[in-house]
Amino acid sequence: MSSIDGFCYSNNSMATRFYQARRFASTIESVAKSLRDKSYLRPHKPYTPPADVEQKLNTIFESQLGSNSAQISNGRSKFKVLSACFKEFNHGIPNSRLHEITTTDDIRSFYLQEVDIRVPLEKFKSIDLPPNVSIQYEYHRFHPETDTMFGGVSAFPRRSTIVTGLSYKKKYAGYTSKPLWH
Repeated sequence: MSSIDGFCYSNNSMATRFYQARRFASTIESVAKSLRDKSYLRPHKPYTPPADVEQKLNTIFESQLGSNSAQISNGRSKFKVLSACFKEFNHGIPNSRLHEITTTDDIRSFYLQEVDIRVPLEKFKSIDLPPNVSIQYEYHRFHPETDTMFGGVSAFPRRSTIVTGLSYKKKYAGYTSKPLWH
């Protein structure tokens, strides 16, 4: 016997299996939500639909399927259409979305959507921010020899500033603080 939500169930009961399935489904939903929220970190290639994307898609659908709006019934025809689209646009549908493609309208909506690979901070550079919002894109690192605003006194005394990134070592100088007895 086990107790779930204040009720007692036998381990083999249908209620226990339902609870476990519901718990597993909520885990999958949370993983999907996490991936959706962090999708800007995934490695995508940028894509901007060409001006004549509709015309090109109609040509591909006519040559591969025989009509512009059709249900894609089998995997072979789906493969032919998507291969032709990839050759034409040099932009493929990711494996994680292939199961969603069932009609030509699904393909059309995919190839009409622009893919922007900039992270959210970079997107702020291209928009006009309200006057009360200020974003500092390049940060400032404290160095006691060059920063004289407070007489070279750090907010974190006796702590070293270590620069670890290879590209940032050229840009920012680190320093090692001296012990108290020096």
